[in-house]
Amino acid sequence: MFAAGQVIFVQPLTGIYKGQVLKGEIINAFSKTFKIKIPYHRNKIVLLPSGTMVRVEIPERMSFLSEIVSKTFLKGQSCFELTIPYQLTKAGKKHAPHIITVTSGKGGVGKSTLLINVAMALSKQGMRVCIVDADMGTANIDVLLNLNARASLQDLLRGNKNIFQIIMEGPCGSTVVPGTSGFQAPDCVTEAEVQKIINSLGLLERYVDIILVDTSPGVLNNSMLFNQFADFIIVLATPEPHAITDAYAALKIFKDKKIQSKLGLVVNRVFSRSEAYDVSHRIIKAAQKFLSLDINDLGFVMEDPNVLKSVRRLWPCVLQYPHSPASQCYEKIAGNLKGLLKWKMPSLIVK
Repeated sequence: MFAAGQVIFVQPLTGIYKGQVLKGEIINAFSKTFKIKIPYHRNKIVLLPSGTMVRVEIPERMSFLSEIVSKTFLKGQSCFELTIPYQLTKAGKKHAPHIITVTSGKGGVGKSTLLINVAMALSKQGMRVCIVDADMGTANIDVLLNLNARASLQDLLRGNKNIFQIIMEGPCGSTVVPGTSGFQAPDCVTEAEVQKIINSLGLLERYVDIILVDTSPGVLNNSMLFNQFADFIIVLATPEPHAITDAYAALKIFKDKKIQSKLGLVVNRVFSRSEAYDVSHRIIKAAQKFLSLDINDLGFVMEDPNVLKSVRRLWPCVLQYPHSPASQCYEKIAGNLKGLLKWKMPSLIVK
């Protein structure tokens, strides 16, 4: 993949060389980084600071986002060291954690509550789960879990802290990566920032089995960025007509963006099994017929006053009211998800 002597093109995303396509050459590669000869521009050496995000293109093979982590100036071999994206380093690994996003076509359908309770159910079933609050606009996972977050993804993106300095211990043996409310609008998050977060989450692979990511609601382009890095996407809908339409709109965007992730559907706040079946059947059949997408039916969550009670008490329903109708549904969804996680990782196309 990274052969010594191979020509490579680097395009800085910030700074005075922003947008310039710089020609370099690979020196060697390691497990998580690779080195290239420092390129020249107009016969002058290019001085890019560490931390600069760049788009890398290996001709006729792939393109991806990377970060300059160090630079060395030695006689005869001045070089940049760049990160290899986590989605590339984990390809083929048997024990790499599954990255699962929970998304919705609109806000207010219970996405964060579902994610927390499914995470707790998975933890109860023996999985090591990390919850990531990637809703940059209105992050609330730490609040819903009654955690006093002193650092967040904002600190990671600004380079103030690393992933191990912001991660927190959550309930039932889980870990939590807090997000930030009001950091920036969800549609202002860049692909480079998302790649940096994914690379940081990759450092947790020895400690977790599943990384559950709470994404920003809606179908804006940048709200969907985390989904393109996911192994599995859970789409959440409710029986309201507009929520069904919005869920289908999200699926259409996955199709348009050629996202290769496995897809699952959960119908939230239903009053009966038949209502859940009716909603899921309509969405799954429409996606199959018009988008040629195969959607896995992960289950449903019954309307249950205990969910609201647990939210007010800042403790997951699965732990607070384990025998309630909703908790039983969360447990079934977690079990269905575990069964689907046994698939072979798809071959990665990073173009």
